[in-house]
Amino acid sequence: MSNPEDVARRLGLEKSGTGYDLNSKSLLAGIGGPLGVAEAVLPATTFSIVFAITSEAIYAVSGAAGLSVLFILARLVRRQSLQQAIIGALAIALAAFLALRDGGQAADYFLPGFFTNAAYGAALLVSVLIRRPLMGYVAQLLFGLQRWRESAEYKRLRLVTIVWVCFFAARLAVQVPLYLANEVELLAASRVIMGAPAYAGLLALTWILLKKIAGDAQGKLDTEIK
Repeated sequence: MSNPEDVARRLGLEKSGTGYDLNSKSLLAGIGGPLGVAEAVLPATTFSIVFAITSEAIYAVSGAAGLSVLFILARLVRRQSLQQAIIGALAIALAAFLALRDGGQAADYFLPGFFTNAAYGAALLVSVLIRRPLMGYVAQLLFGLQRWRESAEYKRLRLVTIVWVCFFAARLAVQVPLYLANEVELLAASRVIMGAPAYAGLLALTWILLKKIAGDAQGKLDTEIK
């Protein structure tokens, strides 16, 4: 996380003359823009609808994967990141393989998402356990918050990081039991609800908390200087 503008973009923030701001346009960009939201919502929705109608994994996977391929082609046509398109194609191929392999089931289409959420959650949790919460470095990059590990802001930044850990843990806590129960339609619905909409809410909450922490720290510094 060495590029402040890249970090800001991922958090749904937009650079302004006074620093970074959160608005509806930047928040939408933070969750991938209209195309990114469609990529997050429509394949899982299509999967759920097709499976509910046909009860056939191959049709549901084909519908969702076909739609995802169209989104990848759209990114290529718009000359967006080729790396992102390749990663997307590999993810689709893996999800389709897991669902359609011998002994596989329709719900296996969502398995890669479990590993992704577990990896992000684990990385954030480790940063808390080693007393280097990642949100502290985010605050340092975006707001210039220095020496936060030795200040009163440390505990608050640790708490913000824990909120992110809880977000990824909540996804797993809801979706893994649905997977084990083979509740495919509910699993797909939870994937949609806990996807882009929930992530947008998390970005907004993170911005509010980090801005408050940085503002309080600056207020203390101004008081000390006086």
